[in-house]
Amino acid sequence: MALSQQHPLPEPPPYMEYQGILFPANNVKRESLEAMKTFEIRDDDVVIVSYPKSGTNWMFEVVHKILGGKKENSSTKGPEFWIIGHKQPCYIQLRETPSPRLMYTHLQHQMAPPGLAAPINKVKAIVVLRNPKDICVSFYYFSQKSGHLKTPDSWEQHNKEFFDGKMPYSGDYFDHVLGWWQMRDDPHFLFVKYEDMKKDFRSSVKTIAAFLEKELTDEHLALILNSCSLESMRKTLAESGTWRKNVVRNGMVGDWKNHFSAEESARFDQKYRQRMAGTGLEFDFD
Repeated sequence: MALSQQHPLPEPPPYMEYQGILFPANNVKRESLEAMKTFEIRDDDVVIVSYPKSGTNWMFEVVHKILGGKKENSSTKGPEFWIIGHKQPCYIQLRETPSPRLMYTHLQHQMAPPGLAAPINKVKAIVVLRNPKDICVSFYYFSQKSGHLKTPDSWEQHNKEFFDGKMPYSGDYFDHVLGWWQMRDDPHFLFVKYEDMKKDFRSSVKTIAAFLEKELTDEHLALILNSCSLESMRKTLAESGTWRKNVVRNGMVGDWKNHFSAEESARFDQKYRQRMAGTGLEFDFD
């Protein structure tokens, strides 16, 4: 039985459409999206960019620990959001946050602040990528638990909406990923795949630290590897008492095989081949 049927949640507020993308009206306001046109990206900002359910919170914790784990940067903030219960939207909170700032965004490239979409200062952006089939599954379960998102009527409906590019926050997966992928030769950007982090976490952490120009002692590296393992993350976030408590499910690569029908998989594979052809971007699906 679907989780939504076992534990029905109150229906969240309706979605708002902005530039063809749906946003949950209870935590993203039009005002904030408009403000992105003039939101200032500072020299020493570190920004994590991702399509939802790509490993955003995992990367955030890794980067936070590499940067020294300062308390003022311990809460995840994205400039396009307005966290329920907060008096101010996140972009104003971030504007008033002292440097260095660590933030994240799920915005498509063309909607991002100009200083991030086309950097001219020393900002560092880490783009987290994950194979779309596992994202689809992860998004399905997260939608059932999140108070911001509408609960899917069924897996089949969710799969079709993901295939059609009608997902909240970021729209079409391929538009989002390929929009940012065009920045792959820009030295302000580092692209990291979720699957590579799963395969060799130690090497991934070292690569991220080098990009951030931070030297890690053996002790610091061991601390990060331990505290940012998926098991540690699951426990920490589950006890957080915030929206992040539902973020980590099983973290598997290839869980899509337990959900996609043969027909759904074949249809998606065809679209994947069409959209990714000639891009040089490839993913591991198991």
